[in-house]
Amino acid sequence: MGLLLLILGGLATAIFVASRVIGAARDGQDAIDDVKGAVRRGKWSRQIDQRVIENVNDPRDSAAILMVQIASYEGEITTGQKQKMIELMTEGFGATPDEAEGLYSFGRMAIGQINDAANSLGKLMRPVKDALTLQEMKDMIRMLEEVAEVEGKPSERQRDLIVQVRRALSLDRAYQA
Repeated sequence: MGLLLLILGGLATAIFVASRVIGAARDGQDAIDDVKGAVRRGKWSRQIDQRVIENVNDPRDSAAILMVQIASYEGEITTGQKQKMIELMTEGFGATPDEAEGLYSFGRMAIGQINDAANSLGKLMRPVKDALTLQEMKDMIRMLEEVAEVEGKPSERQRDLIVQVRRALSLDRAYQA
């Protein structure tokens, strides 16, 4: 009888230990899955953040992003700045008012994702360099200057971005000539 109780006690202990080991293994696998999921989410998040800039292939999109950036450097975009951007997009791009509003919205969304367009000028200027003539590039710079002047004299940050855009487009010499 004592031997039977010893065997049953040993068997119960073995089952208990095995269930604890299996539970710990499951918990470990769950932790590994959580880490893998976090890594996957992080990669996806970076892809989403990059998509707006990575997929810009229209110089109008680049110009809209830069106009919104210029206007937002000094805080919230005012109604006057927005109206000026819409006006410049309809006149300069030949866009309809709805298209201009869409470009403005795209620019706002892009700035919300990239934080500062100055950090992404290389990517933003690619479609501009590929598609625009020298005169069209100068016109884009003029548009940026007009947006910067809506609320008064342009700030240092606004002037700096315009200078950086000129450099990125290699227009420094064109403006000196």
